[in-house]
Amino acid sequence: MSILLPFLVLSCVLPLSAGIWSPASEQLATPTTHAERGLDFARAGQLEKAEAELRQAVELAPSDVEVLATLGTVLAQEQKLEESTELFRRALRINSSNLTVRRYLAANLWQLHRYPEAREHLQIILKRKPDDKAAQLLLGMVSENMGDYATAARMLAAVPDEVQEQAESIAALARSYYHLHQTENARAALAQLAGQQAGLSAVLGAQIADEMQDYPTAEKLLASIPALLRDLPRIQYTTAVVEYHAGHFDRSQNILETLIASGNKNAAIFNLLGWCHHNQGQPQEARQSLEESIALAPAEEASYLDLTKILLAQRALPSALRAANRTVDGFPNSAAAFELQGLVEVRIGQFTDAVRSYTHALELDRSSPEPILGLAQAQSAAGMSKEAAGSFKTGIERFPRDARFRAQYAAVLLKESETGEVALEAKAEQLLRSALALDPSLSDGHYQLGNLALNKDRVTEAQQHLEQAVQLDGQNAAAHFALSRVYRRLGRRPDAAHEMELYESLKQEPGNDNSTPANTALPEQPHP
Repeated sequence: MSILLPFLVLSCVLPLSAGIWSPASEQLATPTTHAERGLDFARAGQLEKAEAELRQAVELAPSDVEVLATLGTVLAQEQKLEESTELFRRALRINSSNLTVRRYLAANLWQLHRYPEAREHLQIILKRKPDDKAAQLLLGMVSENMGDYATAARMLAAVPDEVQEQAESIAALARSYYHLHQTENARAALAQLAGQQAGLSAVLGAQIADEMQDYPTAEKLLASIPALLRDLPRIQYTTAVVEYHAGHFDRSQNILETLIASGNKNAAIFNLLGWCHHNQGQPQEARQSLEESIALAPAEEASYLDLTKILLAQRALPSALRAANRTVDGFPNSAAAFELQGLVEVRIGQFTDAVRSYTHALELDRSSPEPILGLAQAQSAAGMSKEAAGSFKTGIERFPRDARFRAQYAAVLLKESETGEVALEAKAEQLLRSALALDPSLSDGHYQLGNLALNKDRVTEAQQHLEQAVQLDGQNAAAHFALSRVYRRLGRRPDAAHEMELYESLKQEPGNDNSTPANTALPEQPHP
């Protein structure tokens, strides 16, 4: 989306005394004549000719703010944003008080994803002119991109007329409200999309509601689309995605198969179909659909990764390893591919290979916590205790708000403390408490701390943590076993027997031995 003003207002950038171009004035070759001709070409949509004329105007008047800004605006319309941005900067160095030029610069920076810099310029504008609606609108969009949802909502809500003109602005406002837990405000914002562009903007609204797990609103927006348009492939596919995320895998599958039968075959459709089959316990069909997706888009990485994840979830470890190797061969610069290869190698017991894979993933992407966490766990499993400790500490330093590093490091220390090293146990307990302070939803953290309390005869504390652990993750067999021990000590024999039954049932399931690190859970989400 571009918030640059239409070309019809470009004439206000130049002084009114510029005059009208005529054949006689061509002989003067002044900046004004070239600029006026450039404007005429721009209004006619002939941007290349407009650019040529304006470049001549800039060459003749390199310090003329209006000429620089006009060329910058034309270049922005041609998506030559870097050069346009530099021209706006030049203009501001000459006249820093020109708010129009500063606003255009901020719009460029936003489109270039340089959000902090764009915000800085917009704040300058609003300090000088608090009621600048265009700046408020753009600051709202920038703030939403930066995750500052309170500012985004405040700015966008202050300019309702401007927001209503663009579906993307409505979407940004709704997304901000969702993040602020103002669900009704978000729904009211999305409702504005239902009547736009013959209802097609409702698709965007449905995607946002789906993203925020507000499935009833997503379905309502899709239902608002005129019946004649609901058979459009884009709308059907969006409906299938919403149905999938709402857990209606059979409905999603039916929509996708209808699309395929009507000749609409693409990688995204087969990818989602594969996940539908997987979630309905149809492993062979899931694999076939993902292979179809890969065949249709062999240069796209997503389906290679998803096929590996599905094979891993199916405990088809040799096939998963082959799929992972195939992915890294095809995408040698993908951190995600090497990270997933490392995960498969951990599951299959090839810990040294996993260390190499995670190390390479980390070399490719140091911005994500996942490769560091995976590397630390692989090093620990490979017996590289010192290296694992170093990786955990690095993760804690780089990502101090990610509680998983503390919880997993604590689990490693607790295992090492079984030799009788009391200091390691105390350090592990401290790490677990700090992890749960950061993220109380860590089931494994509650399990480890509860088990530790139980071993120290702090039964009441153990009960609290272990009950929380099984509430957060009912599939944690070890937590059910430990909770059974707690209930037995408390004399609650029926409860103890029930927890033991759950433990016996869960431990029979493939891969549910609770030996897999907490971060290796597979996200069962397609790539819509």
